Order: sequence, then C-alpha cells, then structure tokens
Amino acid sequence: MTSSGRGTRRRRPILLSVSALVVAAGSAAIAVLGGFAEAPEKPPPAVRPGEEVDQDLFRTKVVDAVVRTLPAEDAGGAGGLGSGDPHTVLDLTLRVYNTASSSVPIAYLERALLRVAPPQGRPLIEPPPGPGAKPSATPSAGPGEPAWRHDMFIPQQGVDSRLLPPRLTSTVVVRFPVRDGLTPPDRLTIDLGKYELHEDWFTKRTRPELVVGPGDEKLVAARVTLPVKRGEG
Repeated sequence: MTSSGRGTRRRRPILLSVSALVVAAGSAAIAVLGGFAEAPEKPPPAVRPGEEVDQDLFRTKVVDAVVRTLPAEDAGGAGGLGSGDPHTVLDLTLRVYNTASSSVPIAYLERALLRVAPPQGRPLIEPPPGPGAKPSATPSAGPGEPAWRHDMFIPQQGVDSRLLPPRLTSTVVVRFPVRDGLTPPDRLTIDLGKYELHEDWFTKRTRPELVVGPGDEKLVAARVTLPVKRGEG
C-alpha cells in the first residue's frame, strides 16, 4: 500500500544544542536567585625570592631583606636617612635589569613597588596617593605613632646613583630606618606592578605607565614573600 503524495508532510524537529539548553536553564535560575554572583578575585601570581619578574620596563629579582646596623660613617648619606649616628636599618635588595635603551630614573622602579608589608600588620610602603606622588612615608596607625620611611638608591663607590643604566643589571637597595617605636617584621610581602607604553595622541610620543585593572587600581604583576634576616652587618 502506497501513501498519498498529497498527505501532510512531517515537520522536522527543531534542534537545540545541549549548551543552549543549559545556558537557558541557568539564566532562568539566576534570574530567580537575583542575578550573577561576583566571582572571587584571583590572587596575583606568587613568585619566589630570586625569581625574575617581568615588569616590561624592568626585569626584577627580589634578592633578600636584612636588618643590619650601620656604622657611623655609613649611617648618613643618600641611603642612610640619618644624621651620621649608628642606627639600625632594614634593607630590601633588588636586582633590576633596565630594558630601555636609555637611563631610567629610579623613581619609576619605586612607583612599581605597589606595596611592601608583612603578611599581617602595618605596611612599610603603600601605593602613592596620586599620579607621580612619591611614597616617601606610610601613614602611621594613629596620632603620634612613628611612620615607616624609606629611601631607594643604587650603591656605588663614592656617590650613590639614582639612575638605572640602559641594558644593564643594577643592585638596588630600598632602605627603611628602624626608628624608635618601629619593629621590623619577620616576613615581607612585595607587590610589583608592570608598565606598558602609552602614546600621547597630540605629540605621538610614548611614555611608560603602570598597568591598571578594574576600578583603576594598579595591577599586581607578581607577589613575592620572603623572610627578614637579622643580625647581619
């Protein structure tokens, strides 16, 4: 028995992918629950001491952090932040390769130290309050309490330098005087930022600027945690 050619044609089934069905069902459930939940913020990449961090403008290694007592003849000067009397300092030592074809002021490296702090407790360096501001002192926890201050320099024979030479690796010291009322932490966590080139639309000249993330906060390219050594001169 043959079927009639004029009979009704069977409708082809409409195909939907499994992923589309899942998305549709998920969207309905989310709408009922009140929208998308915020994903937890991803922590910055953790880097061990001595490993290189690519900051684009620099390639940086965090070497060590040491509490030491400076003799009188070394306590003053560019890195001493003192009057020449013996005193205790906390030195954070970096090895920094300048990738630029010209010398770069050390202030660019200083701005890329987004935060230096113990895992718990008051920071030694916080991000500067505005563009180009120098984080020379971290606000104290309360009125009358001492604040951490620091200086950054490249140790050399004679006069310490504040310029990173092109295409060379330099030793850089970030020095914190341990004044009365301050106690060096047992460990430090250092957040390092990263630069990118920006072109001025009018002059067409380029300049390095720190990469920012959501909310215009400076992006942490890497985080290094290391112990603070003591009793070394």
